[in-house]
Amino acid sequence: MHTRSLLLTLILLLAQGAQSAPVADPDPKRFAKEIAAFDAQDKARPPQKQGIVFTGSSSIRLWDLNASFPGVRALNRGFGGSHISDVNHYLDQTLLRYEPSVVVFFCGSNDLWAGKPPGQVLADYRRFTVRLFERVPKARLIVLAVKPSPARIRIIETERSMNTLLRAEAAKDERVRFVGEAFDVLLDEKGQPHEAYYVKDRLHLSAEGYARWNKLLAPLLGPARP
Repeated sequence: MHTRSLLLTLILLLAQGAQSAPVADPDPKRFAKEIAAFDAQDKARPPQKQGIVFTGSSSIRLWDLNASFPGVRALNRGFGGSHISDVNHYLDQTLLRYEPSVVVFFCGSNDLWAGKPPGQVLADYRRFTVRLFERVPKARLIVLAVKPSPARIRIIETERSMNTLLRAEAAKDERVRFVGEAFDVLLDEKGQPHEAYYVKDRLHLSAEGYARWNKLLAPLLGPARP
């Protein structure tokens, strides 16, 4: 997309978001058991700081990081069904206390499905990045694009709009890498989500879907920049 077209698209999206009524955040306390489990795991075996942490919703939670990235020590702190507002609520327990050097983030799909406008989701994402970099200013943040899925095909254009906003936001900070290909590699030749890359619920990724993400991400999990 050309710069002028991208700028016009962003202006239109943000204007639409300003006109849309915000949607109330779900109660983050619904994840109390999952967060308590993270606390127990950390108490039993405290993770090293300055490592790699994956956080976000179910596509993170279900990701077998050891099998996907052998030789890379990464901590999985995804919790399924979460919105970015939930991640922000539990940000210390799921991310900040580890003072990571590399963060892999995937979230936002559940927000959009719940009817939150992209502008509201972007505001939550901005709060996430501000708190992250306040705590660990030298961290690298890898943001995976909101993915399409057959089960949520009716919001695919909203997901594309969200990714346009995330891409533009990432371009403002050299510490942030937006992986837009995480959306594209899950499409078939007609530009629709490829059924083979999803499990039976047609929402979560299959082994084949994760393999495509693994290929994108593996080269990015190198040492943090000084």
